[in-house]
Amino acid sequence: MSLHVFFPLTLVAVTVLLAQACLPRLFPTWPVVTYWLVAATVAALDALAGLLHELGHAGVAMVRGTRMSRITLYGLAAAVRRSSEPTRSADQVLIAMAGPLSHLLLATVLWAAWNMLSNDNEPLRVAAGLPALTNFVAGVFNLLPVSQLDGRRAARALATVFPRARPAAVGWLPR
Repeated sequence: MSLHVFFPLTLVAVTVLLAQACLPRLFPTWPVVTYWLVAATVAALDALAGLLHELGHAGVAMVRGTRMSRITLYGLAAAVRRSSEPTRSADQVLIAMAGPLSHLLLATVLWAAWNMLSNDNEPLRVAAGLPALTNFVAGVFNLLPVSQLDGRRAARALATVFPRARPAAVGWLPR
């Protein structure tokens, strides 16, 4: 695993943006240190989500016989490098879907934690609830069949599994 120079810069930028701009406007009665603790927690959980996303791809790929060489975290994005490409379309679909599903799983866990936390501890609920929301959005967004997203990779692989469906269902996807 490697960290690009943008990874720590993004982590700091997200923390500062949340602690100095967003959280004080949303929760003006919190102590200043609480803004920073919640912001750092949210930034760290979202960074962890990027790693889990790529580990999801890598884990499924390795189980399906594809060799992985490295995961690089770039900040708000990450990438897994494969030593070999999966040849079966079904494997490509499973590998592509593992990343977005990891976001949705993490969102579910954080949402459950948010629901179990006491209403009296608003900062802790925000530290769980905000990453639950961002991970849900990231997971759903990543399912879209748009260039550079996992949904497009899955749709292209599905188009080879079901070639008759291609003209009507996913024929508009560029190769």
